[in-house]
Amino acid sequence: MIGEFDHAGYLVRDVEAAVAQTQRALGLPVVRTLELPQYGISAVFLGQGTGTLEIFTIEDAELREPRLGGEERRLDHLAFRVADIDALSESLRAEGALFSGPDRRGEVAVPLELGGARHLWTLPASTAGVALQLIQPPSL
Repeated sequence: MIGEFDHAGYLVRDVEAAVAQTQRALGLPVVRTLELPQYGISAVFLGQGTGTLEIFTIEDAELREPRLGGEERRLDHLAFRVADIDALSESLRAEGALFSGPDRRGEVAVPLELGGARHLWTLPASTAGVALQLIQPPSL
């Protein structure tokens, strides 16, 4: 039920410095930026095709620092496109998965509408220690 891999999300303290370092090391172009002011999130996506890198920060240090665990950069989540987020989330819930928004401030019961797509993030402790972002793109 999980579809195509979309991106790997890296949480950082300093987006500009992390993007510059990644571009020097890997030569990946910036393909888009994203601001989610309601969550205090700024992101830059690098690379083309399937499997981009998202480098993002959360402005609220009380939310960001525990997720970084003392590191400057940490793999935060893996994102997949899905055809039916409701069916997949129901199946995952039956296996014990819990869901949140991108800031992990608390559990959510229904997908969030962002940029025309529907999104859910799993709480890592409920999905074998890995946070998954599920993205159901808008219907064409």
